[in-house]
Amino acid sequence: MARGKSVTKLLLDSSRAALFAGIEIHNKPHIAFRYPTATILVINAWELALKAYVYKFIGKKQIYEKDGVHTKSFSKVLILTRDHINEQEKNKKFQAVYDNLNLLNEYRNSNVHFIEGALDPVIFMLISKAVLNYDVFLKKYFKKDITKDDNLIILPVGMKLPFDPIDYLKQDYGNAHNDFVNCVVQSIRELNKEGIQESIVVGFDVYADRVRDSKNADIIAALESSSDAVRLRRSIRITDDPKAPVFRVEPDLPPLRYSDLKEKAKERKPSIKYNSVFNAAMKTVKANPKLCKPNYLDPHKKTGQKKDFFTLEAIDVLIEEYERLDQMQSIK
Repeated sequence: MARGKSVTKLLLDSSRAALFAGIEIHNKPHIAFRYPTATILVINAWELALKAYVYKFIGKKQIYEKDGVHTKSFSKVLILTRDHINEQEKNKKFQAVYDNLNLLNEYRNSNVHFIEGALDPVIFMLISKAVLNYDVFLKKYFKKDITKDDNLIILPVGMKLPFDPIDYLKQDYGNAHNDFVNCVVQSIRELNKEGIQESIVVGFDVYADRVRDSKNADIIAALESSSDAVRLRRSIRITDDPKAPVFRVEPDLPPLRYSDLKEKAKERKPSIKYNSVFNAAMKTVKANPKLCKPNYLDPHKKTGQKKDFFTLEAIDVLIEEYERLDQMQSIK
């Protein structure tokens, strides 16, 4: 060991170097294996920081295994630190940090099974929170500000998010990574049950309220009585600033036009015919306000020219009504 340097300082210096390397890897514009590599370095940074904590606050010998030569694993020093902080501070706030790091470590140990890009948003949110937690951890227990000397901006540095939050939330990626994502969700639920408000991820501010009272938020989830329980849309802010981004405001309408509904029905039931039976079935669909919403040229008067839009449920209802009417006609 270099003269005049303590074990704690050496551990923290190496820890910070690993963290900055992880951030640099993450923020490179084009790099393969971005998240597995960045995760390895961030976990390494945390392991050294945790060993510095154990060495300084719990006991110098506690960072070693029983043989006195090999240091303890990341998982062991993480548990040691969590239990000590919880006992000393008489709360469980560090549990959120523990869960965050535990999940990242699981990803690090088995990323060959979770390498698909669909996991990137989850790891991005976990690793970003881990870096922010690291900054708080060093400030609180070692009086060190990792951004003071290097003037760094912590994750992320970029022109935009590495994924679109709305697209990610709306898509179904199958079962490839469901086990890992479920672990993240379950950890959040368990923390909430224990009354721990600290988050294990960096995500998006969500404002939950009735649609007519909604204010500015990254994402608005509208809860409805129909089977489409959650509808996701972006919020906008009305401004007279000529330099503000331009948004095209569309009416709040179901996704299917009449031609779309016909095509979808034909896809599901190729034998369907566009005849009088079909037209009669369409009348039933149009008469149901839960399935059909008209868009009037004059929305205030709701008269005159209009165009009907239909929900996805209208497809099944149309086919069922068509089959019923067609069968009745056959009997006659």
